Amino acid sequence: MSEAKKRVTLTLDPELLEVAEAAVDAGEARSVSAWVNAALAEKKRRQERAQLLIEQDLVQARESDPQEYERAMQWAQDIAGGEEGQAA
Repeated sequence: MSEAKKRVTLTLDPELLEVAEAAVDAGEARSVSAWVNAALAEKKRRQERAQLLIEQDLVQARESDPQEYERAMQWAQDIAGGEEGQAA
């Protein structure tokens, strides 16, 4: 990710800290910080993958039935109260 790491202070649920410490004790992570960093990197990867799948589904929906796609987008915008891609 980044060459330079930044020090932060975290507050963790005790059971999650125990899991991280157990991973360190088992040699699965160099440190609790490394374990947390890996968990955040995995979360980021999953979110990016989910966003890519959503975008692919939108393209497929737009191509397969443009009119239905436009109706659905208008409905979603009406519900959200904003333009496409913007939070209300």
